[in-house]
Amino acid sequence: MAMLAGCGDDPKPPSTAPSAVTSLPAEATPSTEASPAASPSPAVHLTVDGAGPYALGAKLADLQADGLLADVATGGETCPVNSTATGTGVWQEVRLQFRPDGELYLVINRAKTIPTPSGAWIGMSLASLSSIYGNLGQELNGGAAYLVTTSNGRGILFDLDAKKKVMAMIAGDAAYLKSSYEGGTDFC
Repeated sequence: MAMLAGCGDDPKPPSTAPSAVTSLPAEATPSTEASPAASPSPAVHLTVDGAGPYALGAKLADLQADGLLADVATGGETCPVNSTATGTGVWQEVRLQFRPDGELYLVINRAKTIPTPSGAWIGMSLASLSSIYGNLGQELNGGAAYLVTTSNGRGILFDLDAKKKVMAMIAGDAAYLKSSYEGGTDFC
């Protein structure tokens, strides 16, 4: 694994890390945990920068004009000034949240077919996440979530169920993910 080199990369150890690991530990491979369906394409991943055409910072109007959004709504109960939408095609289980200015600030994945490039999947255990991400991750709220932060300040929050298995992966600004999760603000 190498330092976060550009848009779309998954969290990687900092460049000051000793020798880089080039493969995942056997216990962290998707087949040993959640038995997810295979990713439809090597390009179908959730990263700290978003997912596919849904890059953090993208504009709602542009994604709508390109026909890339479904179920667009503004004024939800928990976030009345924000807009939400879902992706289309292979991204149909990806939920998107936009600020009032139309900027995409959260990408939420609940699809078992969309992993991170490092191999984290819906259904994976907290122990396996820790073995993949090491010191880049930290447990939140007593292990109810696991946050991976990159050197560029973005991150992925892994929301865990009662059995400490991943039930959602949320990409966004890492400090915002942490403060919103710990503060119970529903990411508004």
